[in-house]
Parts: sequence; C-alpha cells; structure tokens
Amino acid sequence: MIWRAGTRGFTRLVPGVFLLASIVIAGCSTATDDSLLERNKRLVRQMNHEVWNKGNVGIIDELYAPDFVLHFLPDGSEIRGLDGLRDHVREHRKAFPDWKEEIRRIVAEGDLVVIHYVSTGTNKGSWLGDPPSGKEVEVNEMSIFRIEDGRITDQWLLPDLFSFRQQLARQEDE
Repeated sequence: MIWRAGTRGFTRLVPGVFLLASIVIAGCSTATDDSLLERNKRLVRQMNHEVWNKGNVGIIDELYAPDFVLHFLPDGSEIRGLDGLRDHVREHRKAFPDWKEEIRRIVAEGDLVVIHYVSTGTNKGSWLGDPPSGKEVEVNEMSIFRIEDGRITDQWLLPDLFSFRQQLARQEDE
C-alpha cells in the first residue's frame, strides 16, 4: 500500500507516476493543436487559482462540465456534479481557510492535463470528523484532468494522504 511508505516513499512515487502519466498522454495524440494544449493548461491553472486558492465557487459552472466527476484515487470515492464539487470546496475551505495550491509541473496532451502541485493550509475547522488542530500542512498532490469543449469533465486526484494525516496528528512538542 502506497500510504504506508511514508512521506519519503510518496515523494519518490510522485515523479515516477508523473513520468508515467506524461508518457501515456504523450502517446495519445501527435496531431494535437498546440493552442488547444495551451488553452487546456490555462483552464487548469485558472481553476486552480480561482477555485482552490481563492475559494471562488461561483466560477465552477464556467470551468467544469455539468456531469463533472472527481475520482478520489486513494479510496475510490467520487464526487459527482457541480453541486457536489461546490459543497466539497466549501467544506475543504472551512477546514483550511488559507488553502493554497502551487503547481510545480504541468503537462498537456490531447484532452488530458497532468499537474503535480504542493498544497498548504492551516487546519482551523473540523476535518473528516476531527476537531481543528490548528496545524499547518504541506501536501504533495497529483491530478489528471480530462477536458472536453473547454470544460473540465473529470479529475483523478492522488494526494499524499499518509503525510497529510501524519501532519495533522503530529504532537505539539515535535
């Protein structure tokens, strides 16, 4: 299981998974218009900045397809539709009001965009049934987005949950 490998294992895993995803999407199409790829990357950057860094759920209808699905890879759960996404973002930002995501690498090919990003935030609200810890977290994450007609239709999300949970549970004297 990936999550038992610890932060070091995940840090080593991210570049490998990113490389594999890059190779896979690079093989999907060789005749894709560069301007389409740049538009897709711009869309993902705009979504990242507006929705996750600013908490602007009002822009979700513009950026996402109505039948959007967020596939949460660690446990196989999904969030479906724009209302589900809005609720998810609101709950996440209640728990981490200063949440920021910094894209470290972005690759696009065809209808797919892959990003590796580092998220940071301070736990100031209830999260997954636990009371606020007041602790700051830094989490490596990777997402693959599928884009159709200028809107995000799917996101496959792979965060380093082990490290995330470890940071929230850390003792005050560490």
